[in-house]
Amino acid sequence: MCRLVAYRGSPAPLARLVFGGSHSLYRQSWAPGELLSGSVNVDGWGVSWWVPGSDRPVRLARAEPVWFDADLPRLLETLAAGCALAALRNTTPGLPVDRSGLLPMNRDRWAFVLNGYVPAFRARHMRRLRAELPDALYARLEGVSDAETLFHLALASLAEGAAPAAALVHVRDMVAAQLGPREAAPMTMVLSGADGFTALHTSVNGDVNSLYVREGGELAGDLANDGVLLASERLDDSEGWERVPPHSIVHATGGACEIVPL
Repeated sequence: MCRLVAYRGSPAPLARLVFGGSHSLYRQSWAPGELLSGSVNVDGWGVSWWVPGSDRPVRLARAEPVWFDADLPRLLETLAAGCALAALRNTTPGLPVDRSGLLPMNRDRWAFVLNGYVPAFRARHMRRLRAELPDALYARLEGVSDAETLFHLALASLAEGAAPAAALVHVRDMVAAQLGPREAAPMTMVLSGADGFTALHTSVNGDVNSLYVREGGELAGDLANDGVLLASERLDDSEGWERVPPHSIVHATGGACEIVPL
């Protein structure tokens, strides 16, 4: 499973998303506490954010463990944003560890993270799911990952006028239609634009990943003082973290958060 952090609030150093807290995303690369499968998250990392005045995200990502670059903490301290995603990759079995599968993924004005997988993706489901893509989006595929495929399916739905939550639910439904009754697919997906993020916290035929949200509070330099944090694992032991119920949608815009059951 991958690990993620999403933030929406006042501009804050991006280093807080990756290195902030006693159980930071950085620490979760080797000591995660709530994985449904796997034991570490060392197959790459990435941070996507929006520069003020632009609706297109910027991404910094590497296909290596997050601790490989000793300059990364200082670099991220020099960058600030009011909306950002950060993720660690734990590659789905059978998929390559390369840049095409790094999270978050950016396309046009959107960024995307998948915490989960489609089982036997390349062997059984990739061709049929990708057949649902319009030609223009199919041509933009760079790799063979399940995450990239689901992101492009969401983009296709957005292009047809769907809201982010509806686009993610549509992707979940397409995957559910492909899977057999014994195939389980955890599908926590986060789709973000410059003004906030939407997360679908669900699964098909199986357990749902861990996911927490916190509004306000202090975290490693007051990152969340007036904002919203979404994290696959709590980033510290302080009060205020709320477990996101399975099969629900999280909306975060401005400094406000709403959790809606499916």
